[in-house]
Amino acid sequence: MIDLNIFRFARFYGLLKPLGFSKGFGSTMALGCILLYGWPVTSFGQPDLEGIWGIDRTLFRQYSEVRYTEEGQRRHDAYDVLVDDFSYQCIPSGLGRAWDEPDTVVQIEQLEDRVVIQYEMFDLVRTVYLDQNAHPVELIPSTVNIHGEPMPTMGHSIGWYEGDTLMIETIGYARGNITTLLRYPPQSMALRSIERIYRDESDRLMVNIDWVDPITLAEPLVSTNRYLRSKFDLTVYGCIKEEFNHE
Repeated sequence: MIDLNIFRFARFYGLLKPLGFSKGFGSTMALGCILLYGWPVTSFGQPDLEGIWGIDRTLFRQYSEVRYTEEGQRRHDAYDVLVDDFSYQCIPSGLGRAWDEPDTVVQIEQLEDRVVIQYEMFDLVRTVYLDQNAHPVELIPSTVNIHGEPMPTMGHSIGWYEGDTLMIETIGYARGNITTLLRYPPQSMALRSIERIYRDESDRLMVNIDWVDPITLAEPLVSTNRYLRSKFDLTVYGCIKEEFNHE
């Protein structure tokens, strides 16, 4: 039996690139998996992750121990959340910050060639294109706000499916912080992340992320969040920069 973890390891560390399967092949393969394993699927034969999700407060913001490089420690020590937090500019400090937000919802829409993730926080819209051969040479942020302004701290993302899991690779981050809730791990432009998004046996959305940054992190950082189906609709957050006052 082939150990899929070997391929995931190789994919994450750049030894393999995402395969450019044709849409027809991908749909056929996904439908075959449904017949074998009974995964809920979308009309495109993808594992069904759609819906509006709210954080499960019994399992969220779970991060492994952060081990910094010398440069990472320097940036961490120099960071002042009351001055340097991008939230005061209505900008997420990083991708982890968007997933960690406890008081807003996240909506996932799956289309044939892309996945659209809307974070209620700061009215963010993230478009992840599927089955790309590689990231483009020019890395344009995959996330914009309600005004169409790009969010470079969220990086450029591409995605693909592995069984019942949506895999998302993100590179091209701007400097910022992976999250600013409870901890402030700095991110450099060399940050690379892999998200694994799937539904567990209790119909809860799991988001596991591996973070690798050779500039700031001495070893990979791992985070886990769990989400429940929300009773609330996605609403306009309406962030106004002038409303943030940390004094």
